[in-house]
Amino acid sequence: MVISATPSNARVFVLPQRQDYIQPPLAKTVPLDKIRTKLDMTLLALKVLIGFNFESIIQVASKLNIPPKIADELALAVGEEKGEKQVVSQNQPLKVEEAQSFILVICHLAKQNQALIRRAVALMEQMGAQNSKLQSVTLLREYLYNFKKAYQDYYWNRENTTPDNPETLALKLLVDLLFYSAPQGCNRLLSSLKY
Repeated sequence: MVISATPSNARVFVLPQRQDYIQPPLAKTVPLDKIRTKLDMTLLALKVLIGFNFESIIQVASKLNIPPKIADELALAVGEEKGEKQVVSQNQPLKVEEAQSFILVICHLAKQNQALIRRAVALMEQMGAQNSKLQSVTLLREYLYNFKKAYQDYYWNRENTTPDNPETLALKLLVDLLFYSAPQGCNRLLSSLKY
């Protein structure tokens, strides 16, 4: 599946429908800022769960043959501090190559850490079945705490208040990461960007 930007409007991302339907494919357009936020949040969820840093992103990007300039942009998305570069990065429109690179890096890291992601999701399901607090499990407590902190840091420079409940979003992204760690993870992540 190919991702492309329409020439008439560089702020819109065109995502084709799946090709295996009988009907002819129709393109949906999604604002680039929503795609950037979704990818940033997914990368942040992965970061707080597995604990990678700036250098790890650069290494993975190099392994995946992602150009250094785009690798730096990806690394800024998970910056360690609230700095001017990170603010600029969040406010810049996302380019097609950057979106493709985000998808590749997220899915690669998710596949590498599939066992940890599965364990976290299984614990989440177990706590739900027992009507127990998620915070009673160290892995989930640390994940939720660190995600909330990263989420607030992400939105610290924006005029609007944070749009989602961080805990609810963290749990949703944890389940999403399980799907992205599967063999068709990149296609699933790409499909999720349509909505």
